Amino acid sequence: MLRRNLFLVLLALCALSSFASEMKVSTLFFGDYYWNEHTDTASNNGQHGLDLRRIYLNFDSALDENHSAKVQLEANTSTVGSGSGQFSAGMASFVKQANITRKMGDHALSIGIVGTPAFASVESTWGYRDVEKTPTDLLGWVGSVDGGIAAKGSFMEKKLLYHVLYGNGSKLNRETDKYKEFSGSLGAAPIKDLLIELYYDKKNSFKGLTDTTINQLFVAYKMNRLRFGAQYATYKLKTQTAGVATDDLKRNVLSAFAVKELTETWSAFARYDMVQAETDASASTANLYYVTTNANATKYNLMIIGADYKDSENFHVIPNLERVGYSAQKSTVTTAKPKTDEIVRVTFSYKF
Repeated sequence: MLRRNLFLVLLALCALSSFASEMKVSTLFFGDYYWNEHTDTASNNGQHGLDLRRIYLNFDSALDENHSAKVQLEANTSTVGSGSGQFSAGMASFVKQANITRKMGDHALSIGIVGTPAFASVESTWGYRDVEKTPTDLLGWVGSVDGGIAAKGSFMEKKLLYHVLYGNGSKLNRETDKYKEFSGSLGAAPIKDLLIELYYDKKNSFKGLTDTTINQLFVAYKMNRLRFGAQYATYKLKTQTAGVATDDLKRNVLSAFAVKELTETWSAFARYDMVQAETDASASTANLYYVTTNANATKYNLMIIGADYKDSENFHVIPNLERVGYSAQKSTVTTAKPKTDEIVRVTFSYKF
């Protein structure tokens, strides 16, 4: 069924290209040769191998000077980090984006399965999605896409930027209720190469008992082949028992990174994330590749260091080390804090 649906999508795209003035096809895939030098799950210690993590296939069509269409197909290892650090047999394939956009000068309106405002600026500045997701994406607080209506654009010669989305709040899934999610970012670029961006996200729920709210501040600056980024985000989830409100679940993350272009072919990068649950609850994530952070952790630190070798314009080889150190865990846990997780990888990515 899945293969048939993908075939129908491709057939529709071919038909679309017959009257579109321009069709651009592009792809990106990346993966790793990894080695679990140490993980908290003893059965995964020493595990190593080659894994192709993700493939994107993009179809972008300019229907005319004001209208465009986009379809993005994705295949990935869908059960990464689901408690065992293991993967599904093969890769799951699905439609990631499918939307129509109407341009109006410096503004655009899109409808369909569209990208969210959640981490577009952070991800483009970080520049190493093939190594690791950005913090709020990694923690699963927000989705990268959602079904809905989005508007984005700029004012004052791109010194003021905005991106808003009114969506289902169900990410890639079909809508099943009347509750919606609103998200938006507002960025300011007062001087060249400086960006200050605020982000807000509110997802409604039944009687407001399980609403989620996310706030984020992101600052980025570029200078002399060097770029910095710093991000602070908070997450609040309302909780309930039998229809009665209980204490909110609160988490936050502080992240900073730096990327330096050393030569025409070599770059170096480093990143540090501090993740903490303000309440006595787990702050773990199941989205790290090859390892799942400890479920009892209420505070941990993620550190990434690496180098990027540009073998050609579109092919990169990126040796890197990812390290998760635990500094606090739930008060109800009496066992010793878990040891540090360490994953050594040689990541590769290719696009055309």
